Amino acid sequence: MKKTILLASVCAALLSACAPTTSPREGSSAMPDSATTSAATSAETQASLSAYHWRLTAATDAAGKSIAALQKGVEHQVRLTFKDDGVNIRGGCNAQFGGFTYKNGVLTIANLASTMKACEQSLMQLDAEIAQRLKGDLRVTLSGDKAEPALDLTTQDGSVLKFVGEPTPETLYGSAGQVMFLEVAAKRAECSHPMIPHYQCLMVRERKFNDAGIALPAPDKWQPLYQSIEGFEHQEGVRTVLRVKRYDWKNPPADAPSKVYVLDMVVEQDASGKRK
Repeated sequence: MKKTILLASVCAALLSACAPTTSPREGSSAMPDSATTSAATSAETQASLSAYHWRLTAATDAAGKSIAALQKGVEHQVRLTFKDDGVNIRGGCNAQFGGFTYKNGVLTIANLASTMKACEQSLMQLDAEIAQRLKGDLRVTLSGDKAEPALDLTTQDGSVLKFVGEPTPETLYGSAGQVMFLEVAAKRAECSHPMIPHYQCLMVRERKFNDAGIALPAPDKWQPLYQSIEGFEHQEGVRTVLRVKRYDWKNPPADAPSKVYVLDMVVEQDASGKRK
């Protein structure tokens, strides 16, 4: 009888030693919450998508062969820009835009629309090819680093569109842009540039519009702009009204301005030579 009790005690002790310890509470530091981790990863990926303009560099089909119909998109530098919940596609004939969502490695683009400008047939066909492939669910692969990011989008038919990231102005300059309107005079004028003798400055003045979009009277005085406007090429004899974004450059080089102007849209052009 004593042997039986002793044997039972030994077995109980062994079972107790082999039993698992108390499971950690879900969400504790000992057990990562997979839902939280997935949400963080999705947020980081979406932030990365929004931090760059994505320029098309190659397109291959499921067999790895180049897609000839999209080669013109490489030449014309088709770019995707993600902002908030919208995507903008440029580089063909028309600008295309729509909504997008990202979750668990899958990018879904929906309801693509476009402007209605007429262009040469090859560019209009490029628009159609891009729209056809950037539709529905796309598998996302991000690689590289912040300096040279790369984005692969794998379509439902196995085609792969490869993009390289170029920092948006917000990423490059470290600030949100302030929208403003600048009128650029038809002629440049010599100005006292601190580093370039006899520099020809753009002459500008700020324009304002009321809530109905009607231009308010322009100030008479023009001011020299001692720098260029990114994306804008001045044409001698053409007066232009631009919508620009002005950025505060957080860490500019020693010889660079602390504010940067980037073209957002050409609002008006006038080559008549008449002063307004």
